[in-house]
Amino acid sequence: MKKFTLLLSLVSLGCLGACSSDNTPGGSSTERVITANDFESTAGWNVDPGLLERGKAHSGQYAIKVDKDHEFSLTFDMALGQATPSKIKTVHLEGWAYLTSEKSSGVLGLQIMGGPTNSDMVYGDGIRLGDVVKSYNKWVQVDKDFTLPDNITAVQHVRVSLWRADASEPVLVDDLRLTIKD
Repeated sequence: MKKFTLLLSLVSLGCLGACSSDNTPGGSSTERVITANDFESTAGWNVDPGLLERGKAHSGQYAIKVDKDHEFSLTFDMALGQATPSKIKTVHLEGWAYLTSEKSSGVLGLQIMGGPTNSDMVYGDGIRLGDVVKSYNKWVQVDKDFTLPDNITAVQHVRVSLWRADASEPVLVDDLRLTIKD
């Protein structure tokens, strides 16, 4: 019975530790994560299988990709008000990119969309992968801070996706993370 009570106590402590998580995997306790995705959870969902690359991921099995047949990758889309109740000034986007040559560039893009159907772009910028990745056939970490315009609202949407742009060869991205800096 003592062993059972000790085991129950240890399990309870583990559950309390898990429940008190700050929802910032790998980040500091002050970091506020909007999204973090290693694309393992998208496998099996009703998505175009051509948007996932299996076997060349930075972590796990899957990464998102664009190529000559796919202009855009899977897209993260969330109302800013769902991300945080306070106004966002700056966000930080990071991930790992895999380019096969100078012909596989692509853009890891961030957009703020507005209008009645959130189809009007209020803000757009990105990480032009060909400008920052100079090592090919290996995973390279990329990141950038984005200062958002003052006129954004809680009903507008933040979107993150990989765009093929002028790449003529496949481009892969994995382990994306979008966080609020301030």
